[in-house]
Parts: sequence; C-alpha cells; structure tokens
Amino acid sequence: MKKIKLFFAGLICIALLLSACSSNKTSVVPDNTSVTEPNKEAVVTEAPKEIIKMKAGYAPGIGNLLSFIADDSGIFAKEGIDVELVPFSNSSDGLNALNAGKIDIGVSFGTAAPLTFVTQGVDFSFFGGYLSGGHPVLAKADLEYNSIEDFKGKTVATARLYTPDIAWRTAMLNAGIDIEKDLTVIEVKRPADMLEIIKSGKADIGIGTGSIYAKAIESDLKAITWSNDLLDNHVCCRPVAKTAWINENPELAKAFLRSFIQAEKIYVENPEYAVDVNAKYLELDHELARILTLESNQIIEADPKSHGIQEMWQGLHDIDYLNSPDIDVNNHINTLLYKKALDELTAENPNDPFYAKLQTRYSTNNE
Repeated sequence: MKKIKLFFAGLICIALLLSACSSNKTSVVPDNTSVTEPNKEAVVTEAPKEIIKMKAGYAPGIGNLLSFIADDSGIFAKEGIDVELVPFSNSSDGLNALNAGKIDIGVSFGTAAPLTFVTQGVDFSFFGGYLSGGHPVLAKADLEYNSIEDFKGKTVATARLYTPDIAWRTAMLNAGIDIEKDLTVIEVKRPADMLEIIKSGKADIGIGTGSIYAKAIESDLKAITWSNDLLDNHVCCRPVAKTAWINENPELAKAFLRSFIQAEKIYVENPEYAVDVNAKYLELDHELARILTLESNQIIEADPKSHGIQEMWQGLHDIDYLNSPDIDVNNHINTLLYKKALDELTAENPNDPFYAKLQTRYSTNNE
C-alpha cells in the first residue's frame, strides 16, 4: 500500500502536461471585436469603490472558462476583484505554488491532486466548482460499444492517476469487472501517448482526457462513451485554496464565487460567446474552441458538488490509490461561502428562474 501511495504522489507531478495559453486580460469586450456580447443582465451594474487583486492558477489544456468569462465581461471588476490568471503546465506545479502562497486559488487542478496533497499534510479546502465529466473514452471508428461490459476482453490504454483513469477504474469496480483478470491494461504517462497506441492497434480502447479530444478527432478516433457516462457526473476541476486563506479572506472568496455563478449564467444563456472567449484566452482556432467548449460532454457548473468530492475520495481509497482512513475529507470542503454567494444573487434577482434552479441544484449536490 505504501508503494502505491508513493507511486501516486510521484506520478501526479506529470498530470495535465498541457499547452501554455495567453495571460492577456481585458475587463470588457472591445467594440471592435467579433466576440458575441454577453448577457449583460447577468453582470452587476455598479462598480465597487475598491478593487482587490488576487491570483488564480489554472491548467491551460483544461482551461478556466468561468474565469475567462468573468474577466472578459467585466464581472470580476464589478465584484471588486482584479484576478490575474496564472497558467501552470501541470497540477503539481500549480498546487505547490498554491501551498507556497504564490497564487491565492487554483481552479483547474483536478480533484484527485488536491486530495493527494491533503493526505501529505497540506491543508487545502475545496470551496466551489468548475468542471465535471467531459473526458472521452476513445477507440477506432469500427469498434462497437454498447455497455460497460464491452470492456471485457479488450486491451485498454490509460494514463494512470488522471481523473478519467480514476473514474474508469471506479466504474469497473462498481460493475464487478476485475481489470486484472477480465481485460488487459496498458498504462501510459500522458493521455497523448495513448493516441499512437490506439492508432497502431496495440490497444482497443483508450481512457482519454478532454484536453486531447480534438487531436483524437483529427486522428480519426471516436468517443465510444464518456467518463461521466461510466461514473455519473463525477467531479473533476474544483476551485481550491489553503484553508487559512479562505478563513482570512471570506469576502474575497465569496466575490470570486459570485463572479463564477454569474459567469455560469452567461455560459448557459450565450454559449456562442463562451466559444469566442475560449478561443480568445486559449488562443485556439474557432472550430477547435467550439469542440472543446460545446461538444466534449463536459459539465461546467460553479456548484461545489461536495457529494462528488466525497465520492472521489472514497473511490481513490477503493481502488487503492490512497490510504488515509483517519482524514475526514469534509474538513476540507467549504460549501458555506458558495451558498452565501448564491443566496445574495437570488435575493438580488428574485424573479430569475436561473438562480432558483441553482438553489435546487445546490440542495441535490451538497445537502
């Protein structure tokens, strides 16, 4: 078990090795761009007197769409915060920077990686949501897939320790499928390595990540299912910070969450604008941005989804990736600030069904 834990802690450093993105920031959409105008009703209309600076780290391959929207539309500024978006090539570097106080929060460093840091004595807390699901299970076009039972007898390539790998292994365990006996597993270091393995015929199926989906399509591969079809709405990227920082800066954290909630409203009501924003901030071809934003089965929600974090924690133990039974994961989940932010926005917009829907969702996901 100790070998497994050390193996996990070592390999997590290679997680999410992704391309760099632009760090340029604009607070409003310029008049001379082709970017679709956001839904202005979702933006606070009165700018505060004081602007507080903060730094949010993210992994470019996964992105940080809600922050991009909040920044580009001016929501951050109207909530009183100036958020510097700091890209990191992998989760380990980002979380080490977070622990060292070089950034204030991390947005797209997964769930498993912060939980692993927690087992090493780092006092991180999740306090919001961003991404769930959205990772493709890939194969050649002629492979037929009907259910999870079709994994039996196949050769499966997976990038160990990535979120979809954890979701897949947990789903196999839940379905009573023994991956050591019922199929053959090829473990790779990076999701991109799996594409060549599948194209060469060395593996029938690859457990992919959202960051390689576009390349998979270009390689004539198809998504036979998705990680959140295997494990319903499993969580991925969650906003995380040092617990002490959250306790010392509750209003700042709440302002960030208010911004995320309003950005989600724009994403839902104006998806074309979301595509444009992703293309702009990630410096992507517009068609590629469309695929990543709207066609990758990802669920983008500001809700903390504490039940999902708890399930991920349990799943990591069930598949022997972690062994920390003495740690109460609930001590590292803060849903109070999100609920306060949502209650405020609901009170400010009492006739808006969007916020009423989010209240119901919060109860389902957290209570």
